[in-house]
Amino acid sequence: MLAAERRALILDRAQQDGAVRIASLVDDIGVSHVTIRRDLDALVAERMLDKVRGGAVLRGDHPSHATRATFSGTIGVVVPTSYYYRYVVEGIDETLAPGGEMKLVISEYDLDEEYRLIADLVREGIDGLLWVPTVSEREATAEFRETVERLQVPVVFVEREMPGGGLGTVSSVRSAHERGALSALSHLHGLGHRRVVMVSRGRSQSAEFVRRGWRDAVDRLGLDAASTILGPAELGAGPRWERGSADVVLDAVESIGATALFCHGDENSLFGLLQSARARGIPVPDRLSIVAYDDDVSAHADPPISAVAPDRRRVGALATRLLIDLIRDPSAEPPLQIQVEPRLILRASTAPAA
Repeated sequence: MLAAERRALILDRAQQDGAVRIASLVDDIGVSHVTIRRDLDALVAERMLDKVRGGAVLRGDHPSHATRATFSGTIGVVVPTSYYYRYVVEGIDETLAPGGEMKLVISEYDLDEEYRLIADLVREGIDGLLWVPTVSEREATAEFRETVERLQVPVVFVEREMPGGGLGTVSSVRSAHERGALSALSHLHGLGHRRVVMVSRGRSQSAEFVRRGWRDAVDRLGLDAASTILGPAELGAGPRWERGSADVVLDAVESIGATALFCHGDENSLFGLLQSARARGIPVPDRLSIVAYDDDVSAHADPPISAVAPDRRRVGALATRLLIDLIRDPSAEPPLQIQVEPRLILRASTAPAA
């Protein structure tokens, strides 16, 4: 990472949290204490930060500091019931404070329920809406488009885009899932893996974006045509894996001679996969390399799992700032479509192909 990239990352973190700690930056960015101290000194010299013991704080006269302090409105937030959005909500909350208020409601991946929740929020009085709609990436019903157009408050989609492609009519902030998938498969390709099985049971837009990244990577990298995706048809789409699903995955691995596994979502299922692989005499990573998408528990597996880690707090923070801008100027054109790149964190679960 170039010095300019590190300093931009440090400044963005300070804008989100108000302060940065040297120890945390060393862990997150993966450079030495000396390097981080030099970066902080440069940002202090540029009058972006003020130095404090152990780190730095955002200057009181920095424009982002003023923006956070002066917004005192209320935003509605509609997210699905999923561990994933806990961190998005934390990013929203940190960006609103102090001054702003969040009214959070949880849906059950039910679009009709989301319509009702949003109607209630608007009646209660909100200035803007952050929404994770339960819609496919490919197409939206006329009812969905009409509902969005009738909203009486500015709206920003979070981890979603207006379905159907083409020019957008609603601003959005989401993780660059496709690039995350490509980075994972590029890493495996660089280790010599050519036959890979992907596990992807999700039916959300995010899952569709990850699978799009998979297809692009297979084409770009020239992975073996035998590489395949196992989805809801093979593994079920319920909240928990069905009994025997780990065996279905490992049967596919052995039948095509795959040397690597890329797992999207259902991160807890990795532990079952590891146990089943061990029972079959398939050592990880000597015989089978594994990369997960999402990074909540991967580091605690045995062996620790390499993972693509979306920056969910940053998605929430950027969506909040964008919504505040729209609240202040609803006529702002054109809509913005912002993508936040994930990080690929390498651990002990990947090795050169046998």
